[in-house]
Order: sequence, then structure tokens, then C-alpha cells
Amino acid sequence: MSKFKDLANNSFFKRDYKRALLNFSLALKEKPDDSEAKIGALLADMAFEKEDEAVALFEYYEVTKAIDAENAEKTIERIIHNVDESNDPVHEILSTIEERINAIEDGILYDEFIAHVTSRENIKTALEDLIFSSKIIIYKKEDFIELIGMLLDNGYEEMAYNYIETALTLFPDDALFYDLLQTLELH
Repeated sequence: MSKFKDLANNSFFKRDYKRALLNFSLALKEKPDDSEAKIGALLADMAFEKEDEAVALFEYYEVTKAIDAENAEKTIERIIHNVDESNDPVHEILSTIEERINAIEDGILYDEFIAHVTSRENIKTALEDLIFSSKIIIYKKEDFIELIGMLLDNGYEEMAYNYIETALTLFPDDALFYDLLQTLELH
């Protein structure tokens, strides 16, 4: 990371948006195609008029770029443009961002869960290590199905049933979850 981006990030966290914008601009002068500097400059500029939104988006970007940098950049740029165009979806966007940040802070990502499971010799012990003490954050249906399978294979039918019921309350029209529930009820 360039020294200007470091200075800009520190300034942004200190809520010195003028200095942050200046340093992000200097970083862009050094490297005009630097998407992190571009996003930082956009958010620093936004902070002059919409500070809460800019801070929330900056924090969201910092968290998500560690997980998936390419998609994080595309997503944050789209959100910035939406926030600039309209104030109506801002509250909804910020609520979603805050939920994801809180979920990441309070739980573990599914990939981290799988890494732990594979590092242990006994899958049942690995499940017990984490499933009862941590929230597992799942973003893909395939991962959810895999988790349900692990639970069933290791004697946690009731927990699998509860997971599927919760999924149905979140996605009531999803046929896949109904099929999983029916399959589970047949056992």
C-alpha cells in the first residue's frame, strides 16, 4: 500500500476527510488506476455531505475487501453511486451493511468453519467445537446444503431440522429448502 493511502486511511478513521481526500488524490496521482484510492476518494468526498453513510460504507469496504477484494470494489462503487443518486435506499443499504459487519464480527465464515473441520481428525468433534459456540455465516446455498449433510451424517438431525426451518422463514418460496425438509422428515 502506498504511503499516501496509509495516511488517507488514517485520516478517514480520524474523520479528517479533507486530509483523507488530499492523500487519496495523491495516491491516485501516483497510480491513476488504483481502485482502493478511487473508492477512498469517493467516500471522503461523500463524507462532507453524508458522513454517517460514508463512514458505514468505508467500514463495510474495509471488512469485505479482505474477503473478496474484486467483488467488494464493484459492490461499493455501485452503492456509492446509488447513495449519490437517491436518499431513499440509503437506510436499507446501511442496515444491510451493518448486519453483515455484525455477523462477521459475531461469527465465522463458512470457509473458516470448513478449514477447522478439515484440520481436526474427528469431524464430529470439530462440529461440536464450533457449531454450538459460534455463528456460522453462510452466503451460498451449496454451503448450506453441505452443512446440513454434515449435521445429518453426524447425528444432529434436530439441529439440521432447525436450520432448515430457519432458512424457510427467511426464504419462504425456496423449493430447495422445502425439499430438504421433506427429505429430513422421511428419515
